Amino acid sequence: MANPIRQKEIDEQVGKFADKFWGAFQMTENGRVKSTLLLYSFCLCWVLLALYGGCFALFSPWLDGLLQGAPVGLINLVEALVPAVAGTAAASLVWLLPGDKRLLPAAYIWLALLLLACLIGLMILMGWESAGLILQFFGMFTLAPLALGLGTSLLVYYLSWKKRPPAEDPARPWKRQ
Repeated sequence: MANPIRQKEIDEQVGKFADKFWGAFQMTENGRVKSTLLLYSFCLCWVLLALYGGCFALFSPWLDGLLQGAPVGLINLVEALVPAVAGTAAASLVWLLPGDKRLLPAAYIWLALLLLACLIGLMILMGWESAGLILQFFGMFTLAPLALGLGTSLLVYYLSWKKRPPAEDPARPWKRQ
C-alpha cells in the first residue's frame, strides 16, 4: 500500500519540474522567449528529420540499383550509412552560422528524444511480438544518422569549446593574460 503523504510529495516535485520545463517555452514580460536554445533546437530537430528523410529518399533508389546482387548485410549497411553521412554533412553546415554553437548538439538530443518516443509508441501500437521488425527498421533508418550526427556535433562542439578564449574574471582585473 502506497503512502499518500509520500505520493503527494512526489506529485508536487513532478509538477514543479513540469512547470519549470514548460516555462522555458513561455514568453517573458517583454515578449521574448525565455530559452531560445530550447525553441530553436526543437525547430532545428524537425529540419534535421526532414533532411535525413530527404537523403534516404534520394539515395535509396540509387543504391538499390547499384547494389543489386550484393549480400544483404552489405546492402543494409551501405543503405544506412550513405544517407546518414550525406545528411550529417549537410547538417554540419549549421556550424557555419553565427550564434550559439550548442544549437546543433541540442537539436540532435531533441531528435533522439523524439525518435525514442516514436519507438516506444510503435512498440505499444504494433505489439511486442513484432518488436524485432520494429527494432530492425529503427536500427537501419535512425540509429546510423542519430549516432553519426550526435557524435559528430558533440565532438565539434567540444573542440570549439576547448578553443574558446577564457572568460575574464571581473573580480580579478589584475589577472589579465
